[in-house]
Amino acid sequence: MSHLILSAAVAGLLSGCAVLPSVGPSSGAFVGNVDENVVQWRNGYLLVPVDKTVLAYQQPEVRPSFRSIANQKLPRDTGIGVGDTVQVSIFEAGVGGLFSSLGSNGQGSSSVVLPPQEVARDGTINIPYAGRIKVAGATAGTVEKRIVAALRDRAIEPQAVVTVQKGTSTSVTVTGDAVAGRTVPIPTSGLKILDLVASVGGPNAPIYETAISLTRRGQTIQMPFSELVNTPSENVFVEPGDVVLLTHQPRTYVALGATGRSAQLPLQGYEMSLAEALAQVGGLSPNLANPAGVFVLRREPAREMLARYQGKAFKSASLTDPKAISLSGNIPVVYRFNLREPSGLIYSQDFKIHTGDMLYVATAPYVSVKQAFDAFNGSLSPLSATASAVSAASSL
Repeated sequence: MSHLILSAAVAGLLSGCAVLPSVGPSSGAFVGNVDENVVQWRNGYLLVPVDKTVLAYQQPEVRPSFRSIANQKLPRDTGIGVGDTVQVSIFEAGVGGLFSSLGSNGQGSSSVVLPPQEVARDGTINIPYAGRIKVAGATAGTVEKRIVAALRDRAIEPQAVVTVQKGTSTSVTVTGDAVAGRTVPIPTSGLKILDLVASVGGPNAPIYETAISLTRRGQTIQMPFSELVNTPSENVFVEPGDVVLLTHQPRTYVALGATGRSAQLPLQGYEMSLAEALAQVGGLSPNLANPAGVFVLRREPAREMLARYQGKAFKSASLTDPKAISLSGNIPVVYRFNLREPSGLIYSQDFKIHTGDMLYVATAPYVSVKQAFDAFNGSLSPLSATASAVSAASSL
């Protein structure tokens, strides 16, 4: 009787092995029954075993550049603009001239400082005895010459000094959820984009999780803030009317399968190797992982992939005509690493993880068997006790 109970229990456990928990597809599910060292087209994705040849073809992640819409040359002086606040000082060569009665000391001063004026919509300011003077679009020096020319026949050898107290038209806006926004006037000496960000306190999110964009004349370029910091040539001059946006925008990848943890994680820095990504998730699970089944899933340009691997790569019988694959858009590519081999570890140091990649580590082939035996061994004690009880009862 006890043997029948044990036999029934074992049969139940073995029949349930097929539904034991798993962390995802096995390495064999990706590779199939063909040569695992050959690039092959399988069930809608391209399987690429990574070696030094593949690494040589490795393309860096597309890097946008502010230099496509800006440069490091000091922008030209756009002059005074509508809405700017301008102050004018006028000097004469002797006492008793046209502006003596306007002097602040009331004793015939040879100079006068006019009240600050905002440049009107028609681009002018008012100068006593000279009328409306056009200033919009002109530099301070040019406006000084215009004032002197208008007063030459009325004042005693007049001279003028023009200063812009508040350059509303020569300002740049910095805003976003990763910075304290503000409108910043651009000094005559120019203002570079990093100086602009520093002037408002810098980003309030981690640098490697911050994106910065520059919008100029309807064009917008965005890049990771860390790229701006690490590439001096991207530190361009801003111009009036520019908008600089800083946003908390982590560049991430996903780790799944038999790793130390499954999570969506940030890329720390612009480039991160597979080895660094594995270290970030705690490495391979010692009890579950198949070191020969480490995969990186990514979407790559179809035309580029087919051009690279056509002729030698498509050896799988599942692909009869590579031309049947659409050349427009992207195709799924699965990069495979064998970390059982020293070369696989070396390749993992050189292979770069991109934004949106999925890192997947397959379960070792023995895991399901081990789980079954662990479950079986854990059941032996209560089953043995039950069998002993049944045996004792049958002997009564």
